[in-house]
Amino acid sequence: MKSDLLKRVLPGYLAGLTVCLIATACGGGSASSPATIPVVTTPDVVNPPGPGHFDTATFIKTISLADVTAALPKEVTAVIRPLYAVDTYKITYTTTDASGRSVVASGLAAIPRKTGSLASPVLSYQHATIKTNAEAPSNHATADEPAVLFASMGYLVSATDYVGYGVTRGLPHPYLLATPTALSVADFMTATARWRQTQSIADNGQVFLTGYSEGAYASMATLRYLTQNRAGALPVSTYIGAGPYDVVLTLNAMLDAVRKENPIVGALISPGFLKKLGANDRANVRNLLLSSALGNNSDIVFDPAFLDNFLNDDDAAIIAQSNVNDWTPQSPISFFHGRDDTTVPYGNTDSAFQAMTRRGAGTLLDRMDCPVKPAEHIPCVPAFLINDITRLGTLAKGL
Repeated sequence: MKSDLLKRVLPGYLAGLTVCLIATACGGGSASSPATIPVVTTPDVVNPPGPGHFDTATFIKTISLADVTAALPKEVTAVIRPLYAVDTYKITYTTTDASGRSVVASGLAAIPRKTGSLASPVLSYQHATIKTNAEAPSNHATADEPAVLFASMGYLVSATDYVGYGVTRGLPHPYLLATPTALSVADFMTATARWRQTQSIADNGQVFLTGYSEGAYASMATLRYLTQNRAGALPVSTYIGAGPYDVVLTLNAMLDAVRKENPIVGALISPGFLKKLGANDRANVRNLLLSSALGNNSDIVFDPAFLDNFLNDDDAAIIAQSNVNDWTPQSPISFFHGRDDTTVPYGNTDSAFQAMTRRGAGTLLDRMDCPVKPAEHIPCVPAFLINDITRLGTLAKGL
């Protein structure tokens, strides 16, 4: 169980040439049978149709404090002590897919079992790349699910499955496409807030964003959307680790890794030449890159738009549709990354930090290098969890 939590934070890792781009008062309780909770709309709960509409909530189970504690990696238990049992719910809501169509999607709400009426901070947790639908948060309400850990620390947690997972399995997952990724998160935050109001679950107005690898990318995309569209209160802080914020940089590193692993392919493709390949050759290269990043055993459909732009040598399209490194934040961002990371290059954090500093946001930024040696993608996960929980805990009220 202890090693499973690491897999939940970064389950999409492949060795070798892979460049995955991915990517705490006490309580108790026992599981009870699922029950669908109908939509309750009162004069105090505005729940109009459209993006962010709360549809249904289904109770999954209660996860005991003992189980959450037992699931933690030993590196984490030495520093972090969970505080609460957690009630888990599958929430369905309305959002928009990459084609602009309205869809009903799903996610996990994890609620700490607190005594009394203590209002809690809200945390939106964005998961890393997962290859199977069974790993989506609403299908994986277990003690080793990171969303459950954060709830056990006292946060009201929302964790969207993303489009392409959960009830939207079969639709393309908008992998490294910033706008649909941000919408799926922001709309779920809205929907879960509306649901909590119907259940008289009080929050204290504080909001935090966090995620590792693809989850860090999704958090950054969401923060940009919330900031630029003035979509509700900005987070108190966003704490993100090892994300591919600069997708152009990440894809170039990925291509370099493929060249080293496969010299024949490397001899055929190079920057400026990709768009000259025939349709079949481009499709073969795309499939090779996708399988290198995601493996061949996935039951999820990944939208290849970010790779198609790359294979067309269209950096402008990647920057417009995928990059989330160069904009002006208006709330604090804390970066975490390992300098030895060969899965998501450290240059992503450098790129975002420097671009935002040039835009005058330097006082809102800080970063921490992963202290383990070597500071690779997976070995840095425990250090990220410890620093994430510790640093957010210094800001959060009502835990």
